[in-house]
Amino acid sequence: MARVYHEFARIGSFSANVREITRVTITDSALSQRAASIGWELVGRMLPEVLHPLADEKTHPEAFHCGHRLLALDGCRFNLRNTPAMEARALKNPCSKGGGVPAFAHMLGVVLVEIGLHQPLGAAFGWHGEGELTLARRVLDVRPLPPRSLVLADRLFGTPALLWEMLPMLAETGGAVLFRVRSNIGAKRVKQLSDGSWLVDIKVCHPGTRKFLGTIRLREIRATITYEGGEKPLAIRLWTTLLDPAGHPAADLVELYAKRWEEELFFRELKSHLHRRGNLLDAQTPESAAQEVLAMLMAAALVAMQREEVARRAGVGVLRISFAKVYQKASALCELVALGADLIPPDALRALVERVLDDLKVSALIPKRKPRSCPRTLRQPVKDWPKTKTPGSKSLVKHIEITNP
Repeated sequence: MARVYHEFARIGSFSANVREITRVTITDSALSQRAASIGWELVGRMLPEVLHPLADEKTHPEAFHCGHRLLALDGCRFNLRNTPAMEARALKNPCSKGGGVPAFAHMLGVVLVEIGLHQPLGAAFGWHGEGELTLARRVLDVRPLPPRSLVLADRLFGTPALLWEMLPMLAETGGAVLFRVRSNIGAKRVKQLSDGSWLVDIKVCHPGTRKFLGTIRLREIRATITYEGGEKPLAIRLWTTLLDPAGHPAADLVELYAKRWEEELFFRELKSHLHRRGNLLDAQTPESAAQEVLAMLMAAALVAMQREEVARRAGVGVLRISFAKVYQKASALCELVALGADLIPPDALRALVERVLDDLKVSALIPKRKPRSCPRTLRQPVKDWPKTKTPGSKSLVKHIEITNP
């Protein structure tokens, strides 16, 4: 409770915030020892026990596709401070450009997020150079998928081995996947479907021993997305377990895959609005850094709950409500209650909460935004990315063409 409250407050030391919410005085060093004795794995395993999906199909149709709850799986990096404990136990990956030493070691996390409401459901972290696939397996090992989920993920997760491992869980929960995959992964075409997509068979080998495990049948969609304005067309290759072209047309699934980018918006909310220090964590050890981010995820879930309530009162979609403004009011209200709950009669406190929610449905409402597109460039490019010379955006007009041979 105190750790999550500390993430809400973001001002003052951990011991000061513990004293504020519990009326118990404990030094920062004693709190650090207690956190070390607990370990981050216990907190991580608690996450799916306290975080549950929020979306309802009737109330939040944007969070579903044909009865399937939309989830996204993606990775996120956090910078670790240059303390002796970090230097001794956290790995600094080589720089992506040049041969220099990076300023900070990284903690990589993979997070499962509910699309449409930005509700985190599960997470795993590593600081020894673990890859996103390894961490994704940890997430799925701890966090069973909600019934009838449709998981969206990018090319890093679109591997035959991970899909093979997910099949029993998908069969048990009635779930499905829509993963982007690399163009160089082999697949045997079996049958072309009415919308131009193909049923394909993919051979699966163990990623370590290369032992043959079996064959899985999926539906492959290849498409080209063209944005008006002369930009280079984007070629995309998708695999899905949704095999029916009548119920799930290929063009609709290509359009649906774009919703995966909502998780990037969630990471921005987590780092820029909630943490407010970008991706540099406060923790002094890798284990406490993982605890810090897990507490951030729980705090983000509390904001998601209040954001959904404000959206319901305003009669708009959840993403039309500002995360930053809901967080600001929720943080102030938590501080007020922590300090003076015993001085405020219960009826007056309930009336205050109602007033805050009614204010937010007006003050936190985001105007409707027109679809925009930005050039796929970087200010400091690495590898094959072009350089950003004139930052900007323009109205989004796109065309999707199914290009399966």
